Amino acid sequence: MTDVHGVSLSRVAISPKIFAKGKNLTRKNLPEDTQHQRYAGGRRRPPLGGLVESPFTWRSGVLPTRASIIKILSLFLIALLSVLHSSNAQDDNQKKNALKNPLEGQPEAIAEGQKLFVASCSGCHGTHAEGGRGPNLADGRIVRHTDDEHLFGAIHNGASGANMPAFNLPDTQIWQLLAYIRSLSSPAAESHVPGDPEAGEATFYGKGGCSSCHMILGRGGMLGPDLSNIGMSRSWHQLIQALADPKSRSQTGFQGVTDVTTKGTKITGIAKYNSNYSLVVQDMEGDLHSITMQDIREVIFRKGSLMPDDYGQRLTAKEIDDLVAFLSRQSVRPIKTQSSAASPSKDFR
Repeated sequence: MTDVHGVSLSRVAISPKIFAKGKNLTRKNLPEDTQHQRYAGGRRRPPLGGLVESPFTWRSGVLPTRASIIKILSLFLIALLSVLHSSNAQDDNQKKNALKNPLEGQPEAIAEGQKLFVASCSGCHGTHAEGGRGPNLADGRIVRHTDDEHLFGAIHNGASGANMPAFNLPDTQIWQLLAYIRSLSSPAAESHVPGDPEAGEATFYGKGGCSSCHMILGRGGMLGPDLSNIGMSRSWHQLIQALADPKSRSQTGFQGVTDVTTKGTKITGIAKYNSNYSLVVQDMEGDLHSITMQDIREVIFRKGSLMPDDYGQRLTAKEIDDLVAFLSRQSVRPIKTQSSAASPSKDFR
């Protein structure tokens, strides 16, 4: 038997005893007559019998042990974690050294910034930063994720990709603008909101009728969302908007519904559960009604919020300010020092 080069392979047959003894098949422990076989012309022949060196085989011919593999992986992970830690430390240093607004939270600066905004920015962003040709700046989706340095640069240098021109304003006025824009999306609980919270509480549980649907710390109705933490979850601007135009924003799980059963019973409330087989309605008194679809003759789902939209007629501007001031104080955690200044609700209507 010969190989492709015409060299006899009968002399290099591997003895079964080697396998029986469990030895590593390397050049060192092959039978002597299989080592350094030469081709015609004096060239050394490669290892035979499938003993081509594996990428997982050391030069000594011994496969790495589990302990050595674990050690190598551990060293690799330590090096990787070291690089990641260094990168995070660098990012932290950049955040610490980032430019900060020296006027942030100052009521006087916010008031001046509002005047500048109305004069220079309202044409694109709306009078109350609600958006227009430019993006909405009042809801905080853009402002909260951008640091002061980048916002300052956007105003000073403009944003060509967004068709925003550069504003050649003194640094102080740019900082005043940023102070006002930040105040629009800061939590109401951390803003200086005009109005009397105690008078607003009386309106909430009295003339306003808010407690018939909303609960605060276990007191009130259950037909609307719980407002125990509304001061931290909404900005002053969002509270004003919720009162002025409640149908512009409705919360999931509080969709109004009216259904008429096959027996003629009419139930009005909010849909707590709805499927092809049944409907669960919570009525105005807070009671739950589970009705199968085969027992329903007619069902009407309301669009938007169940809140009344005539607060501008039912309440005075001062009562609205007092009500918003009361709501802004609602927080399940201690409230920080009030910083941002909000404007009175004289333009509520």
